[in-house]
Amino acid sequence: MSTVVEQLQRARTRHRKIYFRPNAGNAGDALINVGFYSLAARVGLPYTEIGDDFDYASINREDLLILSGGGTIVPYWRAGSDLLRHLTQFNFPLMLMPQSIAGRQEILSLLRPQDVLFLRESYSYDYAQSLGLQCRVLRDHDLAFATDPDLLNQPLSRPQLSVKHSRKMLQLAYHYLRSRLTSSLVALRTDRESRLPGCAKPINDISTIARFGTRTRALNLFSARWLLKALSWYKVVETDRLHVCLGCLLVGTQVVLRENAYHKIRGVFEYSIQPHPTYAPLVNFLEADRKAATTDATPCANTKF
Repeated sequence: MSTVVEQLQRARTRHRKIYFRPNAGNAGDALINVGFYSLAARVGLPYTEIGDDFDYASINREDLLILSGGGTIVPYWRAGSDLLRHLTQFNFPLMLMPQSIAGRQEILSLLRPQDVLFLRESYSYDYAQSLGLQCRVLRDHDLAFATDPDLLNQPLSRPQLSVKHSRKMLQLAYHYLRSRLTSSLVALRTDRESRLPGCAKPINDISTIARFGTRTRALNLFSARWLLKALSWYKVVETDRLHVCLGCLLVGTQVVLRENAYHKIRGVFEYSIQPHPTYAPLVNFLEADRKAATTDATPCANTKF
């Protein structure tokens, strides 16, 4: 089965020009985008980064548009599905970096034989196979695992100063001080993918706090660096955010991992973390969550560290 690296190497010689559209979203999405930058540098892939206001009609059929990975083609969000519906109207091929998918059959069926869909775990892969999609369906690890630390250790440009960003820096300073008093953090989702409604504290949703922007390379690098830096301050983090977990693994922080609203966390745990000799010992996956999350009596996180 072809990997992301192999597909990028082939794209380098097969396409006249390559475009990359980074994920929009939180600091976890920034970490995914940094994973792409890392792989592109590794294989010597030339590309042009584009954003929301790009004129897609200017892309030729000999070109390639790469979409960053994640979990936006699911019932909980519209942006990924809306984008795919729009892009498949054009003639140029698409390559979707490792995704998790659920539902959205009508959107996935729009993918064409010239398109490549990477999936990051077996549940999504098996679902895609069951749909009989026209596109090529492949499987590989989440892009965050490919993050090159050297990209984040270099001097980075700061985002433009704003009240919002100043508030985020104060929240990060709070976590720096907090981590000196306690070694653990319960960092749960505060959005619709949560299976633990009412339990999360927004001040502890690190992926949101470290979000300084994802639309450009500079913003992605800055956001991802602060995400990893904040996670490195703690010895153990309990979370139902996939990329808070993956960020912890990259910096050696232990994780108590809970499931979110669908299969992506369980899938990535089984496909990428559990078989990995370095990552597996760092993660305590709460298997009981699968059953508990189907009831209205799911307790708030109270894990003792």
